[in-house]
Amino acid sequence: SDAACERTELDAIRFANEVQAEYWSVSAKTGENVREFFFRVAALAFEQSMIKELEKAAGNVAQIGTGNLISM
Repeated sequence: SDAACERTELDAIRFANEVQAEYWSVSAKTGENVREFFFRVAALAFEQSMIKELEKAAGNVAQIGTGNLISM
């Protein structure tokens, strides 16, 4: 029912806030926000990877492939 779905969503939002996580409402049925969600996951993974590289690199500088240098 709509009421049960609304309660579940509110519980999910509350839990996300408790664990300081992002809450995303997505639908496999309609495709709503699915693409955006996976782009966000990829961006967060890339960001964490770059932070780790910068932390262990001398001078806090890292390079992505043969591209530009990134500094912290």
